[in-house]
Amino acid sequence: MLTIPTRLQNSPLHGIGVFATEPVAQGTLVWTFHPGFDIEWEEVEAAKLPPVAQRFLKMHAYHALETGRLTLNTDYAKHMNHSDTPNLVSDAASNYYAARDIAAGEELLCDYRAFVAEGWIDDMPDLHRKAD
Repeated sequence: MLTIPTRLQNSPLHGIGVFATEPVAQGTLVWTFHPGFDIEWEEVEAAKLPPVAQRFLKMHAYHALETGRLTLNTDYAKHMNHSDTPNLVSDAASNYYAARDIAAGEELLCDYRAFVAEGWIDDMPDLHRKAD
């Protein structure tokens, strides 16, 4: 779950993005997994969902490296875009912090390769765009 104030708006990188509404100091916790707010499924359980729900998960969820489970953020974090030069970095527990000072109005960007399991990366549309 995002731990700072954000908003959604059109992204110059890909579709919709998540933008900070206030300045964020380097080292500030920006995202952490919160059980009950963020949702995890075993692949076999997700496969039992109706097709429309499976399409939603394919677009907005990810197969987490850390747990091997399908993970869905229920807040704006599900709209966060990939960058080869992200302004967010993770620790060993997959918490995300500001890698540098982030200005109000700046898009929050992460590197999907840091948390998405091998094989799922190829299906992620943000990684098929031109590299930054």
